[in-house]
Amino acid sequence: MNSSSDVVDPPADVRPADPEPHGFLVYALACLPAVLVGLGVRIWIMRSPLLPLNADEASTGLQAWGVLHGDFKAIVSGNQYGAATESYLFAPFLVVWTGPVTLRMLSIALSVVAAAVLYALAREFVSRALALCVALIGWSMSAAVVLVWTRPYMGYTTGFIAEVVAILAATRAMDRREHLGRLALLCGFAAGFAIYSHPMFGIVSLLALIPPTVIHVRALTGWWLPAAAGGVLGLSPWLVFIARNGPPSGPQLESTYPSRVAGFVVDMMPRLIGLRSGNGSWLGGHAWLVLLIVGLVLVGALVGLVLLVRRFGRRALPVLISGVFAFPALAVVPALVGHADARYGLPFIPPLVVGLAGLGLLLPARGQRSPLLVAVIPMVWALLACVPLIHHDIGWTTAAPDAGAEQATEYLLDHGAVAVGGEYWATYLVDYLSDDDLKVRPDLWIRFPDDAAAFDQVPVPERFFIYTTGLPPNLPLPADEYDKVTVGGYDIYVPHAG
Repeated sequence: MNSSSDVVDPPADVRPADPEPHGFLVYALACLPAVLVGLGVRIWIMRSPLLPLNADEASTGLQAWGVLHGDFKAIVSGNQYGAATESYLFAPFLVVWTGPVTLRMLSIALSVVAAAVLYALAREFVSRALALCVALIGWSMSAAVVLVWTRPYMGYTTGFIAEVVAILAATRAMDRREHLGRLALLCGFAAGFAIYSHPMFGIVSLLALIPPTVIHVRALTGWWLPAAAGGVLGLSPWLVFIARNGPPSGPQLESTYPSRVAGFVVDMMPRLIGLRSGNGSWLGGHAWLVLLIVGLVLVGALVGLVLLVRRFGRRALPVLISGVFAFPALAVVPALVGHADARYGLPFIPPLVVGLAGLGLLLPARGQRSPLLVAVIPMVWALLACVPLIHHDIGWTTAAPDAGAEQATEYLLDHGAVAVGGEYWATYLVDYLSDDDLKVRPDLWIRFPDDAAAFDQVPVPERFFIYTTGLPPNLPLPADEYDKVTVGGYDIYVPHAG
């Protein structure tokens, strides 16, 4: 059996590395244009019809409230999978600051961490300037990605971070001689946690672990055992959940494997790089031009990954393997038929942006370290990939996207509502906006059974109901037993007893 000490370092000429000629302050100033554009885009969409808080996001806040009340859940409530990590991270902040903006700001802060780990991964191969470009482009890659980074969905941003950490650890494990077991433990834990967060992140993480596993295939104690232990540890919350509740059942979706692969190219990728809107229209109206650009981006990323392998040898294989096989491997997951949702494009981003950074190796050494790259490329990318698509969808309009829901919540509280039933997309939303002061039960898709049980304890004549304006209500009493009031785009049914 070979031990980890049999692994030799690669030749010195494949190490990244002339010392950077510019200091931290110079690069920090160079980041400002892209940071300001990214923040400007986020402020714009937060004050637009594109980003009203929805019930899924409100559920993150409600689950965070549950943490504060001692209700500790490992999985997204009402789901059979998906880490509840964000609810634990956000919970302490709800003690002092609540509402939609709180969830938005905390999500943006978490996206900064995602950009930071992208920087760390890219820095394994390219200059500080190119790595900063990777981080900033990943942070404001397109309007669709910015929207996802700003939404407090549980398991997505943290799953993305776990995926990048797994790829980074796998990269470092390729030529590690000492302390391989520690790195194997980290690889396994990050991949396990990525699976726990969402299986799609786990799939790409496991792809990245193939090369170091092959390299260390005979290192039982140096690689296999710590990697397996780390994987079980990272996945343990989900394993405990499955042990208690049984194996999860997959979604029954009508799609085929080839159609999902094609959808990634024709639908998902254009959204990720800002060339297709949420309603499916092509930016500029020319599908052939959009697909040509997508093809060029994918080919460029692949060429960049090959350049990384040529320059750094096997150390770059985890990124290459995760990038090349991400499309066919992720197409195995039936749920990823939802190409229109940019959440499902997040796993593609790390190898894509690192591959594009690999093209920077074609620049002269001095050019690769130029702060001008940082000042110009991410800013221009953000402007081109975010602004036209947002303008295409909403023009230059601004709005207070949550004003209607806040008005409806205030009306319910002012009229003494305690129990509120009705539409899923309305009930959990007003519950979060009331700081979890209501007992709610949606007609369908109950996420919080304890809350629904408390709703059932309230006498029927005292239950309020809420629906998006125009939806037919499902009322337990005759309609003439309620006063119907329309507030903020919602129909509220007030019982005469209330």
